[in-house]
Amino acid sequence: MAVALTAQVAGAQQPSTAAAAGETDALTDKARQLYEEGRQAAAAGKWADAHASFLAAWAIKPHYQIASNLGVACLKLGKYRDAAEYLARYLREAPATKVNERQNAEASLKEALAKVASVTVQVTPAGAEVTVDGAVVGKAPLADRVFLAPGEHEIGAKLEGYAPATRPIAAVAGGAETVVVQLERAPVAGVGARPFVMDPAVPMAKRAELRTPLLVTGGVVAGAGIVTGVVFAVLAGNRADHAEEVRNELKAQWGDEKRCPDGDVPRCSDLKDAVYDEIDLGNVAFWSLVAGGTVGVGTLVYGLVTMNAEPQKTVPGTRVAPLLGPGTAGLSFSGRF
Repeated sequence: MAVALTAQVAGAQQPSTAAAAGETDALTDKARQLYEEGRQAAAAGKWADAHASFLAAWAIKPHYQIASNLGVACLKLGKYRDAAEYLARYLREAPATKVNERQNAEASLKEALAKVASVTVQVTPAGAEVTVDGAVVGKAPLADRVFLAPGEHEIGAKLEGYAPATRPIAAVAGGAETVVVQLERAPVAGVGARPFVMDPAVPMAKRAELRTPLLVTGGVVAGAGIVTGVVFAVLAGNRADHAEEVRNELKAQWGDEKRCPDGDVPRCSDLKDAVYDEIDLGNVAFWSLVAGGTVGVGTLVYGLVTMNAEPQKTVPGTRVAPLLGPGTAGLSFSGRF
């Protein structure tokens, strides 16, 4: 193991700094002790004891030299997947100058790979958590391959703002595969008014209970809108007739009602009030008729769609939404009838 040597610095250190340095040195010494115990057990052929010591040292200080010895101990104990992981990490981190050690590690890794499947996992976007059989093994892009025992497995990925995805894989001993997982952004629910929706998942028995009240309510609202429109249309017509009468009187008096002196002749004010009333009442009548007609058509369509439905069955989904706006009136239909 590499040992960091530090020279004493002249002058007194802060107590907290000295304590932290002492704690780090103690951990390093403990890792070194466990490492040496593991080497002695391995030399004696006690691989279970060696594995335990190397694993404890690795938990304190994950050094590449410990990874090499731990990988060999796993290989001797038949823990081929773990052996492949530790040996692959050693080869990734160990200096190229350690020629003999790297050759030995490559030979051990080759032996372990004959017992497991080597999988290269490619996940997009970067930063997504990569999972194997539901357990997180790292974030994309992974530094090493994923090693799997023979059998059925599931490789997945998840990232906030994206829909999680999984890919099944049948691992074969000695095999090498590549698994690609492309995450798609999760759909964002729209904000705004929601149209009336007949959900196809609702049993027809439930819909039958709502059908009659909906039809009656729709008919009443449509009728009220139409009646209101007719009433205001009549009132608008009356005001229009009155305005025409006043206009004729003023024409007879002035020759042209446009020359009507504002505020001097009461009939001039009467004419203006009648014209404004005609416009306002006409607008109310128009939009009342549009609203009543729209609700009436929607109610009629709903009645036709649900006419032949049988209890405990479902019907195709249908959306009916009114379209109202300046100069626009109608219904929007979507789905299957």
